[in-house]
Amino acid sequence: MKNNKKSEILISQKKRSWYELVLAAVFYGVFIYLLGILIYVVYLGISVVTFIKLLTSLVSVGGFCFGYGLIFSATKDIIINVTDSIIITRYVVGPFSYDVKSKVTEFEYVSFFQDKWDEYATNLWYVKNRHYKMCSFETKESAYQFCLDLSTKLNIDILDATEKGNFKWIEKDVLK
Repeated sequence: MKNNKKSEILISQKKRSWYELVLAAVFYGVFIYLLGILIYVVYLGISVVTFIKLLTSLVSVGGFCFGYGLIFSATKDIIINVTDSIIITRYVVGPFSYDVKSKVTEFEYVSFFQDKWDEYATNLWYVKNRHYKMCSFETKESAYQFCLDLSTKLNIDILDATEKGNFKWIEKDVLK
């Protein structure tokens, strides 16, 4: 008998806090309000010049509001399918989701480093020197713990790249 059990690792972003959801609702509300005004003006049959001005403001201000509504309400989940070597990035806004699939080859190692915003970012590296940006953390310890957990599940190495020019491979056997 064939074993069809798929091995998957799910990395889920925490839920948004209440104030982020309130801000998202305000931005979405302004966007819907501007859209309603545009529809109302079209219904009244206002001049083409007024319609173009309103459409321009809807595109600029409405686009800004819709974009920031997405920023404050979207979450990102990462699913690593080990058996099929696929990384699925799932963006979720309320009941809607959008998946981006990336076919990868053999996983090589996971690294953590300090980025330009002084956060600790993590990358999952695979064959041909390609990488997938995973998550960012505020502390080095939390980024290290994430890399340790992921490397244990994928059975790969960890690279500490927090000091520029002084990369260190971390031995997992020493830590146990």
